[in-house]
Amino acid sequence: MTSKLSRRIETLATVEIALVLAAVIIGGALLGFGAYIRTLSNEITGTMAQLQGAVARNALPNARAGGAFAGSLLLGAGSEIVFLDSNTRVTVYRTHRSDPRPAVKVRSRGDLSGDPVPSGALSQVILGMATAFGLASLRSHVGNLFVIVRANDATLVSTVQSFVVPLVLALVLAMVCAVLVARALTRQALRPLEDVTGALQRFASGDLTPQWVTTESANELAPLATAYNGAVEQMERAFDARDRANTSMRQFIADAGHQLRTPLTVVQGFIAILRRGGFDSPPDRDRILDTMNDQSRIMGSLIDKLILLERWESPESTEKPAPIDVGTLVGDLVAPIVDAHPDRSFAVKTQPGILAEIDPTELGYVVTNLADNAMKYGVGEIGISVRAENSTAVIEVADRGPGIPSTDVTRVFDRFYRGAQRDVSGSGLGLAIVKRAVERAHGTISIDTSPNGSRFIVHLPRA
Repeated sequence: MTSKLSRRIETLATVEIALVLAAVIIGGALLGFGAYIRTLSNEITGTMAQLQGAVARNALPNARAGGAFAGSLLLGAGSEIVFLDSNTRVTVYRTHRSDPRPAVKVRSRGDLSGDPVPSGALSQVILGMATAFGLASLRSHVGNLFVIVRANDATLVSTVQSFVVPLVLALVLAMVCAVLVARALTRQALRPLEDVTGALQRFASGDLTPQWVTTESANELAPLATAYNGAVEQMERAFDARDRANTSMRQFIADAGHQLRTPLTVVQGFIAILRRGGFDSPPDRDRILDTMNDQSRIMGSLIDKLILLERWESPESTEKPAPIDVGTLVGDLVAPIVDAHPDRSFAVKTQPGILAEIDPTELGYVVTNLADNAMKYGVGEIGISVRAENSTAVIEVADRGPGIPSTDVTRVFDRFYRGAQRDVSGSGLGLAIVKRAVERAHGTISIDTSPNGSRFIVHLPRA
């Protein structure tokens, strides 16, 4: 399809360029022909003026005397002079520019055999064009003589015909140049289209390696190449995102399988022991059942968290949550945590009246998971505060623990990532849930950690 389009455009361009070059060449030829005709007209006019004065001064008696006088003049090769009296016709002309003297032909008045006669297939066309360009004969009656000064038709035709062959060669050369220029311009103009077509054909054949198309910005098809390069860039990003998603999914499946395998192995082991009747005493059976129940709850909690994260990854509802009082709700959420852990010290400072658009349940996940994280990994007093800061509501949860290692800071919000302290109970999904809940409210979360403790800082847009 591209080759057919290229041939069509090349043909059109060849015709257009050839017409332009031919018009320039023919126009130049016509300008030169017009200049030549004007030169002949001036020569005829000057010759007639010279003859009129000479005939009047010398009182030439007849045509023979006029021919003799005209033969002595420096007559140009482009014109001829005819003298007529009652009996005689005398024609004076120069056949070639190199002739030393003009030829003088004397005949009877009605005999035209001695006048120069043009020859050639184009003679009538050339004479007609000369007439069209204003070339005309001059006539004058002086005394007994009738004088005619006109162009030498034979010389005019031969002179013009000598330029016909160069003109035809110039036109042929113009056609060749038109073909070459049109081909070069067409290839240059269509190169982006051909490159894009070739790249798309490679894609269609299964070669998905991104290949960029380069072109000059002045090219008419440069936007096509730019659009293609943009599509390639988007495709490359999509492939990268797909690879990252696949890697993340594989890691997620491996981590989820690892987290579920431990409680499941414990439950299966105890079931096998119970089937064999290994524990006959009621206390042992109760301990086994309690352990199996705890492991089942761990698996259930892990599955619930995974389902929650998956549900949050689905397209969000277009309805925005109603504004809530963040300070009041955080205080209500922290109160039962404080009551349930009298052995831990809490410093709670909330400011009522700070509104933000976040789902109350999702805010509960944020606060409870951050507080639970501080109790697991921190020591000393746990600080929980809510304050207004410009256009954001700031929730801060701080502990006085050992801090988070620098190698773990960038990964603490990843699913199932638990860092080096794997002896602490948990699934590794709490902070992932916190981050996703904050993002769903168009907020941000950051960490400020040091050997003296860590602070999780949540910024929510105020309503």
